Amino acid sequence: MSHALIADLGGTNARFALVPINHYQPQEISVYSCKEYESFFDAVSAYVDQCSVDFDSINAIVLAIAGPVNQEVIRFSNNPWHFTRQQIQEHFGADKKIALLNDFDAIGHSLEVVPKEELVQIGEPSAVDPKGAAWVLGAGTGLGVACVVPQDHGANIVLPGEGGHIDLSTCNEQEDYILRFLRERHHRVSAERVLSGMGLENIYEALAHRQGVEKRLSAPEIGAAIERGDDPLAQATLEQFFTFLGRVTGDLVLNVESRGGVYIAGGIVPRYVEYIKQSSFRDAMQDKGRMRDFVSPIPTFVVMSEHPGLMGCANYAAYLVNQPN
Repeated sequence: MSHALIADLGGTNARFALVPINHYQPQEISVYSCKEYESFFDAVSAYVDQCSVDFDSINAIVLAIAGPVNQEVIRFSNNPWHFTRQQIQEHFGADKKIALLNDFDAIGHSLEVVPKEELVQIGEPSAVDPKGAAWVLGAGTGLGVACVVPQDHGANIVLPGEGGHIDLSTCNEQEDYILRFLRERHHRVSAERVLSGMGLENIYEALAHRQGVEKRLSAPEIGAAIERGDDPLAQATLEQFFTFLGRVTGDLVLNVESRGGVYIAGGIVPRYVEYIKQSSFRDAMQDKGRMRDFVSPIPTFVVMSEHPGLMGCANYAAYLVNQPN
């Protein structure tokens, strides 16, 4: 049976998996610490040596990379790994199909194959147009954004970008205060400054400062306080986080009428799915003045799949192997 080797490569960890072609649930997942390997090639060789499939049965290699993939030399921000497309091809062999995807491009390619039961709709149910464009976004270490354009034949088009770095907009006094507070530190405040792990820390610190308290917690500490329920500032931080997420989501929908829906992944929101259901996320998304009726019908979902990036790689691998030569 023909297989694909798929991987999700970040600055800290590298996740490798295998999947039979035309199947989408990753198998034999192994997580390697990047700092323990001098190069990507050392790490992937270690994985191939221990996996159950003979290398000759691997027809495609699809890598999701946390960063731009349209550079001549692909580098990682938090480890010394780097390589070129040519080096990847030479390492695996000229007969192997190779694709390098941005990590959120990979999540975009997962939309066709993520099981419906792993999508949690936020807000009132509304219909998805399967031929309509869709947005994928997610907060984690940063804020990733990609636009998916369905295709009748072949892989969907995923339009990459750096949407996490758009300007942050505010709509009330508390948000104005947070923006001013962060502007003193960063001059220009992007959406990622509040919609990320660092963003949770920034919101918490700004809200504390507004109360005359100098206090900053780490994102894990904020999460622990939310779970304990003993820190009103932590609760207010998460509520403001979801409000900002709604504002940014609404702005994206105004840019591209995404009748195919908005899909929220990343490391933060799926962890707090019950909180976002009760939050002001949808109200903030729809708070677009005279364009409210334009934005309101767009359905929004939280992607609860554990490895949507790997699933997207598996989907793209099937496209690579099945397309005519």
